[in-house]
Amino acid sequence: MIHIVIVDDEADTHLLYKLKFKKLFASIGELNLVSFLSAPETLDYLNKPTTPPVDLILSDINMPDMDGFELLQELRKNHSKIPVYMVSAYESPEYRMKAASLGAARFLSKPVDFHTLIEMIKKDLQLG
Repeated sequence: MIHIVIVDDEADTHLLYKLKFKKLFASIGELNLVSFLSAPETLDYLNKPTTPPVDLILSDINMPDMDGFELLQELRKNHSKIPVYMVSAYESPEYRMKAASLGAARFLSKPVDFHTLIEMIKKDLQLG
């Protein structure tokens, strides 16, 4: 089972990922998709001893309370092995460089090209 966590403060984005991933992951394998509206909620989930291993985190950058970069920094402290894809509506070299310097596996611009995203996931998670 592939366990992916989505972090985005816009609820519509969660529905979009759910719909696209359900269709595109049908040929890859079973998917456990969990989503959160904030970075602190995500950290709470990841720090629970009952949380199953997470294969990938997709996080928006611009969020209230704690942005995606701050989340990435926290993830690198206790969950450094989980690949993190940073997603932003703001395409800028500064964002790309900052994401890379903080250890993001990939940087994606919104709107997300889901076919490209699935290919990235297949490659990074070494899926069929």
